[in-house]
Amino acid sequence: MIADLSNMPLIFHECNMEYFGGELLFPRFEILHSFRVCGHFEYISTDWKGMESNDPVLSITDYYEFSRSQFVDIMCHEMVHYYLAWTGKDKWCRHGKEFMKMSEMLNKKYCLNVTKTVDVTQCKRRKGTPLIPYLWSQICFI
Repeated sequence: MIADLSNMPLIFHECNMEYFGGELLFPRFEILHSFRVCGHFEYISTDWKGMESNDPVLSITDYYEFSRSQFVDIMCHEMVHYYLAWTGKDKWCRHGKEFMKMSEMLNKKYCLNVTKTVDVTQCKRRKGTPLIPYLWSQICFI
């Protein structure tokens, strides 16, 4: 499964309903073209004329062809960041205590594999993407 703007909202919706009780609003989706970063979440909160505005942005790389379960794990990783930012538990989207606690709960309850990194040696490079040096090809950050 290669990340694109048609499958990301569908997987987000499935994960939101099944693992997050449908609590998260749809973010803006973006595609990364990175071999080093598999996913990214940013929760931009701005104050405009006394009104708070939030712009959640969820990104996944299209460099790899992930299995469906890898794609779901990456999506859930970013959704944990989203949930923690949205609930005010971690506006900076770090991999701290709250992130680890929620990831462990999801992994145990739903048999997921939400981790801080992805071993990209287990991922298939998308056809047409450039080769990467071996030393850089071990871990992908999410």
